[in-house]
Amino acid sequence: MSYPPGYGRQPPPGYGYGYATPPPKTNGLAVASLVLGLTGFITCGFTSILAVVFGHVALGQIRRDRTDGHSMALAGVILGWILTGLWILYWMLVVSGIVGAGFTALDDPGPGTGRTQLSPSSPPAAQDEQENTSGAHTVLLEAIGSDGATSAGNITYSVKYGIKQEQGVPLPYSKEIKVGDTPYLYLWAQNAGAKGSVTCRITVDDEVMWEDVAKGPYGVCTVTGNTP
Repeated sequence: MSYPPGYGRQPPPGYGYGYATPPPKTNGLAVASLVLGLTGFITCGFTSILAVVFGHVALGQIRRDRTDGHSMALAGVILGWILTGLWILYWMLVVSGIVGAGFTALDDPGPGTGRTQLSPSSPPAAQDEQENTSGAHTVLLEAIGSDGATSAGNITYSVKYGIKQEQGVPLPYSKEIKVGDTPYLYLWAQNAGAKGSVTCRITVDDEVMWEDVAKGPYGVCTVTGNTP
């Protein structure tokens, strides 16, 4: 009795019942998109842009290759767009001076004064002492522009926690104050232009005590400390 060719042989692996089908492979760019989207919270939005790019590429590969990871890629794209938009909004507010030093305006400035009174973080007595013309030390607050920086969009200073702010200030800027012993000093300035650099400097009794330089568009310099 003759048998047909191949009769009685075992079927190859993966054929018929009883053989597991390997799971689909997870797309690597989908994983990367999700990770970059999550880290956008702590990277000022820089990785969020990459999350959007990697996510869109991963979605295209998943449709073409039938690989796994669609949910991760989609989550990375959504997170990337949301965080990118939030960080763009934040930097727009910083550049416009609304966020700035993080204080809330208390009184509107008079017409053409370019000055805003801010909410103090100390009792009124500290403000009165700030404006006193007598004291043990002479403090000079300076903001100096160079390489094309001609004005500051925002200058904030504090002496003994009496906070004041000026906007649209031509550079160079200086403010001399007489103070007593060991007051808290703070100076914050933002370049109003897209070029040059701004130097913040605090001088006590003709001696430069603290200095900081901000370079590039809309750079911010900050100095803080106590008098000797």
